[in-house]
Amino acid sequence: MIRKRNITLFLALLLGAMTLPISASAQDERLDASWQDDNRHGVSVDFRVNSTVIDPKYRNNGTVLERIDSLFNAIAADTLVDIVSIEFCGSASPEGNSVVNSRLSNARMKAIEKMVKSHHDDIPQDIIVYNDHYIAWDHLIELVEADETLPLRNEVLQILRTSYPEAKDWHGVVIDGRIPELRKLQGGYIWNLMNQRYFVQMRNAWFIMVTTRTVVPEPEPVVEPEPVAEPEPVVEAVEETAVVEEVAPAPVEEVAPAPAQKKRVPVMSFKTNALEVAALIANIGMEFRFSPRWSLDVIGHYSPYDYFQFDRKSRVFAIQPELRFWWGESLVKGHFIGLHVPVGGFNIQLNDNYRYQDPNRAAWGVGLSYGYALPFGKSNWGVEFTIGAGYMNIVYDVYEGVLNGKLLRTESKNYFGITRLGIDISCRINKTKKDKKTKTIGE
Repeated sequence: MIRKRNITLFLALLLGAMTLPISASAQDERLDASWQDDNRHGVSVDFRVNSTVIDPKYRNNGTVLERIDSLFNAIAADTLVDIVSIEFCGSASPEGNSVVNSRLSNARMKAIEKMVKSHHDDIPQDIIVYNDHYIAWDHLIELVEADETLPLRNEVLQILRTSYPEAKDWHGVVIDGRIPELRKLQGGYIWNLMNQRYFVQMRNAWFIMVTTRTVVPEPEPVVEPEPVAEPEPVVEAVEETAVVEEVAPAPVEEVAPAPAQKKRVPVMSFKTNALEVAALIANIGMEFRFSPRWSLDVIGHYSPYDYFQFDRKSRVFAIQPELRFWWGESLVKGHFIGLHVPVGGFNIQLNDNYRYQDPNRAAWGVGLSYGYALPFGKSNWGVEFTIGAGYMNIVYDVYEGVLNGKLLRTESKNYFGITRLGIDISCRINKTKKDKKTKTIGE
């Protein structure tokens, strides 16, 4: 079991800032779930390390599989669309040897082909193209070009764009010649950093479908006949009669209405928690006013950092909506109570022993809070003091506290205690309303 001291530090960092960390799981935008234009459609799936099985619970694969159904249903329903070609592709991350990576990329390509054919089993074989990339170096170049924070970024790009002769690893197995060159940078630190940031986005497979649409000619427009001019009516002469001039009544003098008074009503506010900013946790919140007594507060927290070295980190992504009831004026001044629901993910390491990470399952909870808001004079700025307590359900994987440490076990914890703490600096946005005045008429 994890020692009590480590658990205490883990929960203090996790819940004190009201964020529950998340591991990086952003899908590569180039292959994100699906794309399409007039005649190209595509879907990609991700794989775990050394795996060729499509896991619906891994990363965004669940939504991807739903899009495949929608894509083929739409094509089947449109009788004017025909499939011209389908290209199946597979790739592997570069940390393995050439034999293993070639086998993985080919098997992943076959896996997505089998999945697609299970939805559309009458695809002609002569329109299928296969492309097992082995290692998608061009994709890795795109990822490095987009990351300006990578140390020695220019040196890495130069190696990736250069063709090296094949090399051999410690076991004498053939590997790509770029791999040993990358491993030399800063004694392997840059290679390990690239592994953490990019390689998970290179273990994937995808297919690209090209379609064509039959053009149906539009019907020729119907020419309307020109309208026939009607004869002008004949006006008969009318005898003139004497016109009796009416006498207009005396005008009634109006009294100018009193000028309308303008009233500023708060609509929403933006805020940030100064306590979390001091702890290097970025956060921003918005609060929406429903009535003078009710509002909805939503605050998000994000911390992607390593603290000066890879084994000291607090990577956090969380959101915490809260429904509030005010005794004063909402968003402006007074006491309030709130019901909040924190949800988030984490990847935390505090010492050399263990690293704690959510297993692709967000921690969640519920709690009650009390707070007081105070404006800064007559300006739109103000400050809120908030404290809350409640329940959290946390499931986490425990890893060895070394680089790429192995998974030791999965544990869970039911936490009761502080779930919200903040000193929020806020800025209100107001809406101007006019008071209606009744016109008075002079006698």
